[in-house]
Amino acid sequence: MRQVLLVTLAALALSTPAFADSIGLVAKVDGTTVATDNSLIGTLNVADQFWGLDFDLNSVTANSQSLLTAPDVFKTQTLNINQLTTGSHTLTIAITANDLAGTNALDAILSEFSVTGLTGGWTVEEQTFINGVLQASTPVFTANSDDLDVSSVADLTNPFSAEVLYTIVSNGKGSFNGGIDIQASPVPGPVVGAGLPGLIACCIGLVGLARRRRNATA
Repeated sequence: MRQVLLVTLAALALSTPAFADSIGLVAKVDGTTVATDNSLIGTLNVADQFWGLDFDLNSVTANSQSLLTAPDVFKTQTLNINQLTTGSHTLTIAITANDLAGTNALDAILSEFSVTGLTGGWTVEEQTFINGVLQASTPVFTANSDDLDVSSVADLTNPFSAEVLYTIVSNGKGSFNGGIDIQASPVPGPVVGAGLPGLIACCIGLVGLARRRRNATA
């Protein structure tokens, strides 16, 4: 019996997929890829890199599900970048966490956007995606300090991916600082007995109770 149990447990272990978070980063300047980075350990830290001829990345840190506490799914922090030259450019930074453990159900998604530093004349738009589907998008930020929280709902298939996208339009020398976080929590299901069926059942119960009381007093 013990042998059969061990064999069964081993078979289940082999048939159950084990997901390991991976993170990828792609940076483009005016549509041309200037940097790519990858991590297979649930965290990505990139610092002191020249992105093309125009930008200097001071730092960016991304942490995914395996290193976070629920309901956090994906956090990108301390994105700090400078433009070293004159002129206007469009810098896009896409950071994606793959192989996240999903619930195979609808989950509430909270996208938290922040701008903690932005040179005058620069703009930034921030977006989040689940499995490539847009979840939230900010207006075009122009202020030196701004933030926004947006709620949505996504089907978290198992595994799923979460992506953040920064679109920065520069105007001469300057810098950007900001971050994007994604949280997920189960959507509450319908309350048992709620709605029309519950109301009908309640009425039937009250009628039955009234009849029993009449019979008892007769």
